[in-house]
Amino acid sequence: MSGTAARAAESYARAWLWRAAAPCALPVFAGLTLLLIPLAVIGAHEASTPTASSACSIGGTGATVAGIELDALQMGHAQTIADVAAARGLDAYAATVALATAYQESRVRMLANDGSSPELTGEQAAVTATSLQYPHDGLGSDHDSVNTFQQRWLAGWGTVAQLMDPVYAAEAFYARLVEVPNWQTVPLTQAAQAVQISAAGDAYARWEPLARELTAMLWPAAQATAADPGGAVAGVCPGLPVAAGSWIRPTAGTVTSGYGPRGGALHAGVDIAGPRDSPIYAAADGTVVIAACTSAYCDRDGSLSLAGYGNLVELDHGGGVTTRYGHLSAYTVTAGERVAAGTLVGFQGSTGNSTGVHLHFEVRQDGASVDPVPWLADRGVDLHASVAA
Repeated sequence: MSGTAARAAESYARAWLWRAAAPCALPVFAGLTLLLIPLAVIGAHEASTPTASSACSIGGTGATVAGIELDALQMGHAQTIADVAAARGLDAYAATVALATAYQESRVRMLANDGSSPELTGEQAAVTATSLQYPHDGLGSDHDSVNTFQQRWLAGWGTVAQLMDPVYAAEAFYARLVEVPNWQTVPLTQAAQAVQISAAGDAYARWEPLARELTAMLWPAAQATAADPGGAVAGVCPGLPVAAGSWIRPTAGTVTSGYGPRGGALHAGVDIAGPRDSPIYAAADGTVVIAACTSAYCDRDGSLSLAGYGNLVELDHGGGVTTRYGHLSAYTVTAGERVAAGTLVGFQGSTGNSTGVHLHFEVRQDGASVDPVPWLADRGVDLHASVAA
């Protein structure tokens, strides 16, 4: 599996149009019970407060496709692959080729690589193993191959950091696919093999029925997002059942930056980092005050040179208390909407003034920010508790 370098930043920027939900045909509630793990017991309530989980993603909660069961993570990556094709103006067959390839190579999972292949030098192994630093769904060890397509940094596909981004991975695949002569008319396995140059070049044909059915399911949403990337996306993840009056952790992941001075300014919240498009839930009952892009653009990742929260949701909980959810890849609510604690409000992203995927979470009392960690601790929620992402 080798190839040329992936597309440049312009194409990559457009790829962040993958914020759409999966079609309503998906049986999105099938895996609800997997989402709920007890986090904290609120003293005033008898029931355990469920924790946010990333078992559900922007792609849905799993589906059975061509007789094969795909979980939420696989469906999320499949939606990304379809969305990138639509964003690039490619047709559904491109997505079908890519999906068959991704299933053969990784079962549509973002695989890291521990660098244990005997084919690598010590230095190459060390670089390959840096893939473990990025969100991933499993571990591989085939040469220096990583991600859903098992692309190799040594073969010029991009840096390890780039290849561990599922959108970049899809962009890289399509950049090569469109260079294949007559790729739109040749057999799927021939097109895939021309891109991948695999030792098992005929294997892709086995997954063509799966890929065609997946494309039929995901393509309408991909086209809709490419045509109109603005606004709220439909919520496909089930909300969490939360006792009335309770507070919960808004998302899964790890606190990577706390409240306080940072870079000469006040970091007015905490950053909780998990996999891209991990669901974000309302921390308590409230009304949506803001659900909008607050930066110059939100259709792709931001940077430190870009001002604003990116996609932001703000909730008013009454009594002068508000919460903010920043840097979202997409939001699922609209201003004026009343939401219950545990309602899906968006997905983790890196829009706005951000350099990595995470949720920037704020608590404000009468307009002034307060440290969310002790504030939520007083309400039975430990933000520093280990919560799988």
